[in-house]
Amino acid sequence: MSGGNAYKRKSHRRIEVITSVAVVVVLYVILESFGVTCPIKYITGISCAGCGMSRAWIALLHFNIHEAFMYHPLFFLPPVVVIVMLLKSKINIKFYKIFMFTMAGAFVIVYLYRMFIGDGNVVVFEPQNNIVFRIIRKLNL
Repeated sequence: MSGGNAYKRKSHRRIEVITSVAVVVVLYVILESFGVTCPIKYITGISCAGCGMSRAWIALLHFNIHEAFMYHPLFFLPPVVVIVMLLKSKINIKFYKIFMFTMAGAFVIVYLYRMFIGDGNVVVFEPQNNIVFRIIRKLNL
């Protein structure tokens, strides 16, 4: 009986991952239609670690690999991470944890580099442009 439960849990986990990715994509498209390209940047005024990812994929779809890397040098990793997440049950758990930690570390390192050393064309630190300050400016408070 436990074999059947394990199969159901694995199947349920895959459905959760696929559903989560689909929800993120749908929410992004909805926000984009309202002119909000990044909810984190919109709320805080500070770019997130994934800043430039969508533009990188669009550049890749136009076969402009150099531009894609300029928008986000790790743009190719999210699909790899999703595949690894979907195959989690078939992968050694130690490898899985090391892989995920490495991916998170790579994004943190690239984010910090782009935030503090980068040219500021993609990743920005502008807390004065967050939603609260924009509302206050509109109300002239």
